[in-house]
Amino acid sequence: MKRNFKFLIICMVAMVLLAGCKNGNSSPKVENKNTNANSAVENSKEQTSKVKENLKLVDGAVISSMSSCVEDREIWKDFVDEKYIDFAKRDDYGIHLPRILLDSKDAKAANDEIDGLVKVIKDLYATHKKDMEDFEIGIYSSFSVYQDENVLSVMVEVSNIWEGEFPIYGVYNFSLPDGKFINDEELMKNFGTDKEEILGMIENGLSEEQSRETNLYYRDVTDSSYIYNPSNYTGKILNDIWDSYDYKNSQIFIDEMGTPNFVFFEYSTMGMGLIPTTLKLKIDRFDRSEISDEYLRMARRLGVDPKDNKYKAFVIYLGSAYDEATLKAPLEKLFVWTSIFTNYEDPQMLISMKDGEVGDRPYLNGEECYLVIPKYKNASVSLKELELSEDGKLKEVENIYLDAISSSGTTFIMQNISDIAPNGKITIRYRDDTFEFSPSTSLKDGSLMLPDEIKDGEDILDWNSLVNKETYSQMMFDRIMSIMGVG
Repeated sequence: MKRNFKFLIICMVAMVLLAGCKNGNSSPKVENKNTNANSAVENSKEQTSKVKENLKLVDGAVISSMSSCVEDREIWKDFVDEKYIDFAKRDDYGIHLPRILLDSKDAKAANDEIDGLVKVIKDLYATHKKDMEDFEIGIYSSFSVYQDENVLSVMVEVSNIWEGEFPIYGVYNFSLPDGKFINDEELMKNFGTDKEEILGMIENGLSEEQSRETNLYYRDVTDSSYIYNPSNYTGKILNDIWDSYDYKNSQIFIDEMGTPNFVFFEYSTMGMGLIPTTLKLKIDRFDRSEISDEYLRMARRLGVDPKDNKYKAFVIYLGSAYDEATLKAPLEKLFVWTSIFTNYEDPQMLISMKDGEVGDRPYLNGEECYLVIPKYKNASVSLKELELSEDGKLKEVENIYLDAISSSGTTFIMQNISDIAPNGKITIRYRDDTFEFSPSTSLKDGSLMLPDEIKDGEDILDWNSLVNKETYSQMMFDRIMSIMGVG
């Protein structure tokens, strides 16, 4: 992240604290916070220079961590056998935990919590000592530190290979010089980022990272296993973040290079559930709009006010497909849209499918194709299967291929739509705004029928003049054909 630091002018007593932290034993008591502001202004340059002089590399921490208020506990001295000492002291996959040297109630609370991690590591070592081979301890812990004139940020990670558990992360952010805990809002304010910008940074970073993972590991997947790609879980992770995240939490830390990182839970693959991980955050001052480029361009072309909160999305009906011959027409129409609006980038895909009667190969459960373009670029898009109950009402039914996934942004959807009983329900969500709908067809002319909040985007282009036969995304074609029973 390119940082535009707006450091706050601090009191002279900050230097007293920082110098005290440097000795590695104890910190002096914090002096009166109401130090004369004019005096602080006059000496701000000198203070900054002293901070830089007092900062030193923290041995044992992630390489490049600098602080005068944190040290490595070197816990291997207490319990690790001699033959494992060198391994425990390694920069990578060693055993390192921090001691925070601030003299404050909150610093003590943090150290007490880290004491608990020390006990966990010691107990694991004692339990699995007999199983260790080739100098592999199987217990790893590390920490990173960032410190400037105003804040101290420490992140701790502990991994337990023996028990096969996911990593544990601890985030400890303090204000300087008082040594009090600060939350994400207060932390990011130190770097010129307002509270209202934080969630957008998280959403954008998550979407970019999920797309990167998909392009790196799933780019060439042409069968039905494409549903396991990370992008198909982006919507679910966003939903979880919107449900649980609070600016008053401490889920953001500043790493040793001065970059903000967000600690959260993500879905790895279908059925694996949530695992903790970290996400680097950045902010693009030239791309701060929550509205997607595709929606904005379509709204302008169709005369829709993009700021009108009534509208949730555009939908374009692409046609029906049930075999190789009929699949080409919807994808040819889609290709025209992507060529103009996304530079040929394929949309995400949510296709209604179910397990077959023979084996575990899924089969196509929806033949109508359409494109959903949500108003917000990081909106989640989910598809649920519906069926008619005995009383004639539509109800959701379990579907392992739909319930565990949710995409984000522009999405290609295949489900059945009819005037009687659509078999799918689309949910579009952005933060606290959730909208559900099921497209249907008109008995009069077969046209797409949508609720008032969803705009029909059919008139966005002159399709007849733009569609070219046999011109479509081969990747999407192969993936859908694999569900139809070919490939």
